[in-house]
Amino acid sequence: MENTAAPAAATSRPRPQPFEPARHRRHAPWLALVAAGYALVQLLVVIPHTAHALGWDESVYVSQVDPRNPAAYFSAPRSRGISMLVAPVVAVTSSVTVLRVLLAVLSAAALYAAFRVWRRMLGPGTVALAALLFAGLWITQISGPSVMPNLWVAIGAVAALGWFLRASAERNARWWLAAVIAGVTLVRTPDGGWLALPLLGAAVAVRAWRPALPALLGGLVLGAAQWVGEAYARFGGVLDRLRVSSDVEGGMGLHFNIGAALRSLNGPQLCRPCEVPLRHPELTVWWLALPLLTAAAIVVAVRDRRDRRDRVARPGAPHHGHPLALTVLPIVCAASLAVPYLLLIGYFAPRFLMPSYALLALPIAELVLRTVKAARSPQPVAVALGVVITLQLASQHVVLGHLAEQSEKVNGDYRTAAQGLRRLGLRPPCLVVGDRALPIAYHAGCASAQTSGNNRSITPAALVLRSAREPTALLTHRSRPRPPAYAQTWVAFRLPGTGWTAHLPPDQARELQSRQKVSGNPGTMGPMTTATTTSWAGFEAAEPEFSAVVRERFQRYPHHVLATVRRDGSPRVTGLEADFRFGELWLGMMPDSRKALDLRRDPRFAMHANPGPDTGMDGGDVRVSGRAVEVTDPETLARYAEETHPPEPFHLFRVELTEVVRIAVEGEELVLQTWRPGDVVRTTRRGSDDTAWRAESGS
Repeated sequence: MENTAAPAAATSRPRPQPFEPARHRRHAPWLALVAAGYALVQLLVVIPHTAHALGWDESVYVSQVDPRNPAAYFSAPRSRGISMLVAPVVAVTSSVTVLRVLLAVLSAAALYAAFRVWRRMLGPGTVALAALLFAGLWITQISGPSVMPNLWVAIGAVAALGWFLRASAERNARWWLAAVIAGVTLVRTPDGGWLALPLLGAAVAVRAWRPALPALLGGLVLGAAQWVGEAYARFGGVLDRLRVSSDVEGGMGLHFNIGAALRSLNGPQLCRPCEVPLRHPELTVWWLALPLLTAAAIVVAVRDRRDRRDRVARPGAPHHGHPLALTVLPIVCAASLAVPYLLLIGYFAPRFLMPSYALLALPIAELVLRTVKAARSPQPVAVALGVVITLQLASQHVVLGHLAEQSEKVNGDYRTAAQGLRRLGLRPPCLVVGDRALPIAYHAGCASAQTSGNNRSITPAALVLRSAREPTALLTHRSRPRPPAYAQTWVAFRLPGTGWTAHLPPDQARELQSRQKVSGNPGTMGPMTTATTTSWAGFEAAEPEFSAVVRERFQRYPHHVLATVRRDGSPRVTGLEADFRFGELWLGMMPDSRKALDLRRDPRFAMHANPGPDTGMDGGDVRVSGRAVEVTDPETLARYAEETHPPEPFHLFRVELTEVVRIAVEGEELVLQTWRPGDVVRTTRRGSDDTAWRAESGS
């Protein structure tokens, strides 16, 4: 019998086995990398341009929870969720930089969490690509560190839809669904309703989704509770708030707003009225391809469902693909969220459609990866699609850089104007009204109010009463420099470095000027002291008798002498007609005339009334000086041309007075009359045998 037992020494030792990879290979953290890249772009590109100041809407939202500043008027369409989000940060610090950095980090974390909800349903690659397509948009990147609600609605919409689809199989998903729907509704109540509308319909129609119905309803009620309560407290009820919201939005109704949406794809960030042309159409390929890609995703999903039915009918056939709802439901919700902005209002901002873009990124990402997998040679197709996506991201970066710089200038002007108001002596408690009053007032630490427009919160009569007991400034912009009727006598001070002029009540202006005289340092106001101006209408309202004498003197002869400042600083003297019309003094000039170019470069001027044909100077010798503000408003130019029929084209300047002087002989006395904004007429007399002037003040 053969011995089959081997000697102990000859027994072979077990060889080390090669490493066996886990059955489920660990995927690269692509979604986390996308979120990190999103945060990095905000920190390196956006925040350096926006860290110094808040924008208009941002100042409204932040002021609601800022303990250091009065709350700005909160209009009916707004919701307070974004204010609640930033409240903990604002309570601790007033630093805009800190606020923006924290929002950048928080938005990147929220992006990761929202798209991760879809990981089980679509797979990690599809989810990461969808997050990249959404996070790569310029509007998504510039909105990350901004105190605005639309990005948070978009992120919440992605998460809410994901939890809705998982609610039938996961009990905890229903709680998450309720929480996310409540958050979206709190941040922007109308958008919460438009998001929930198709989900409620789907939950009622499809039996498998009915477990999500209580979570949807509960989240809506919880999120809308504050908005509804405020509707009754401030507006008289929900219907009244909706009616006021419609008025603020310009009248909610059927508006075919797709053209405005297309024109503003690359900015401006708010298109109201939307009359700008489409800039750089070569950078809009992604946006224009969205409808085509969405339609293709639906076609592929429907075909996939049909193929799966055929495989079920043939036992043993391989089963793959995903439910049709994963494609169709995001598209339906995206369309629902787009309805109010494309069909119900007459203006547009690119941020309005961020929720739709976020939801559409999911089926489009699935379509892209399916295209790669279905190709006979997947690698070249993947490379080509990678190049296309890279070019898309690069084009978005170009637009982002331009609009970030634009935001820096606009928001920086708000802060510069606020600094100018503080140099004028405005200290809390104070009030700012007029053009761009809300953001400028916030940065100045003042309250804000408006007598007209979407943010109307005070009547002119109440404003005048309030200005008598509280430091007040009315802001006008150079595009529309004339103050309203109640402020015709207010004294104007230019705010250097901006296009705004601050008009102060006469008593307040006199107090400012007296403080300068008492301090003995009139230069503390810098260039602002030489910019104290008022319109001709303000002069007439302040000194009706003296202004009538001056006007009659100018109207006695058609031609007068205008002095302007040349480029080298020397004076230029030319002839000119003075025109009194619409309550103002106008200077009209031929296109590109020397005096017009002088005034465009340096608006200071002096104009001497025609002395007449002899030495009598009946009516006195009259001179006015001040600033000539060029009028560019088409409506004003058309109105002036219709009245005067000047040779066209022409330049038109509106006079802002800094001084009016009249010298006349009355009997045996030489009389000097001087008026400056915010002051009374100062009259000085000197007789033929006097050695000194005798001064007196008029009323």
